[in-house]
Amino acid sequence: MATTAQEIALMKKDIETLKEDVKEINDKLDRLMVKLLDPDEGLVVRVNKNTNRLDRRDIELPMWLSNLDQFKQMQRWKSNVTKALWGIYTAIIGYIIKLIFW
Repeated sequence: MATTAQEIALMKKDIETLKEDVKEINDKLDRLMVKLLDPDEGLVVRVNKNTNRLDRRDIELPMWLSNLDQFKQMQRWKSNVTKALWGIYTAIIGYIIKLIFW
């Protein structure tokens, strides 16, 4: 059996260990708070930036879709004009050949 003095010494040692553990936990908590709440690089700032970017995307999406539709219409128009020009070139070349040989 341990004497009272030994029990008190063990309790003091346990208290010191708890103090060190609490200090370590406080240090880790402080570092975590800095990472979360840092005004330049913190998690909260990054989440807010991402939310703002998504809000802007939602606002600008109809304009982007409109521009995409206009681009596709322009491609179709260009394709049709190219086909028409090839037809005209063929007709002109055929007419020139007819004038030369007949």
